[in-house]
Amino acid sequence: MSCVRRKVSAIGDADTLSGLTAVDLAQLEKTIRSTIAAQVNPDPSSFPERLPHEDFVRWIARMPRIHPVEVFTTNYDILIETALEAERVPAFDGFVGCNRPFFCHDSLTRPESSPGSAWTRLWKIHGSINWSLDIVRGRQRVVRTAPHNEGEMILPSHHKYDESRKQPYSALLERLTRVLERDDAILFVCGYSFSDDHINAIIFDALEAKKRPHVVALQYQDPEPNTVLADRAGRFLNLMVLGPRVGHIGGRPGEWKLEEARHTNQIADAFLLDDVKEHDAPKGAGTMLLGDFSRFAAFLGALTGPV
Repeated sequence: MSCVRRKVSAIGDADTLSGLTAVDLAQLEKTIRSTIAAQVNPDPSSFPERLPHEDFVRWIARMPRIHPVEVFTTNYDILIETALEAERVPAFDGFVGCNRPFFCHDSLTRPESSPGSAWTRLWKIHGSINWSLDIVRGRQRVVRTAPHNEGEMILPSHHKYDESRKQPYSALLERLTRVLERDDAILFVCGYSFSDDHINAIIFDALEAKKRPHVVALQYQDPEPNTVLADRAGRFLNLMVLGPRVGHIGGRPGEWKLEEARHTNQIADAFLLDDVKEHDAPKGAGTMLLGDFSRFAAFLGALTGPV
């Protein structure tokens, strides 16, 4: 996408680039956008009988809390929305209205303009397949619609940072900043690889500014030694990075080892012991599984008891 957008920016109306005219490149960009949207907008009939998101939502619904649970996601799909409705959990996403709900900035900044703490917040900081740009009385705004193969989304490209500074994205990122400013804030991260500088800046700045907020980063793969995440994990004591084989806790890395396993079935969704005979591994060594969202959701679901 970055390559195509650079060509669109560079080419003149009468020029060709790589054999493509400005119209051809614009159509190519549109096709890429539509293809991405189609991939994250599957037919609901193809869904499994139960989505892992439902375990996650069920945990949200059953946990006592003072503040509302706030879910920030970079995903464009509507799987969390589907799970929230399946579990009948009230949720608020910053859109207001009954016919074509529109994004309302005040609902993120003024407590009296948003529902109470029983309502889960869902903030889609890179947009969604069920958002659209609308023009009402000459003014542009983002509205929520039925899912479609266009969507209003920040796509992977060199424009991502600039696009994130526009509404509603800037308001949603500001909300993340406000949440992390709380002294009792704790942010669990799952499925995010820390590859977006504009999001990283918010998280790491918050951890550096105060010692009370904490971030627990559940990673599907162990971070490489020279990555920004590994570097920050060594510098910030309030950042825990939990990879499958290595955890960074208190600024120090270490391999996972289960010291005592009386009831391994109780942690089956969280930890998989190595087969000592097959791998010649030390006793208690294994793989932490919570960087896989489906495992993380199942683990949370187990905490709340049977359905």
